[in-house]
Amino acid sequence: MSGWGNISPRLLDYNDDLDGLGMRSTLYKYQRRSIAAMMQKELDLRDVPDPLFILLKTMDMRQFYVQPGTMVVLQECPMVAPCRGGILCEELG
Repeated sequence: MSGWGNISPRLLDYNDDLDGLGMRSTLYKYQRRSIAAMMQKELDLRDVPDPLFILLKTMDMRQFYVQPGTMVVLQECPMVAPCRGGILCEELG
């Protein structure tokens, strides 16, 4: 799977014809950018800040994080494993 880490730079190099990747059609620039972003998201194994927590600041600029659904308040945003997979839906053009 290590070879897939090199696909994003190739997708973003619009002069690269992507020979050897098994593409059956020519991709538009916006499609290449979308696929590069998806590949990066799939291959990056680092944890991300929990998106359910909202950053808030007090009047003296101290910050804290609130989860509105449960009203949990924390001084640091918890980290979670990123979501893998998804659906690519774009308009043509």
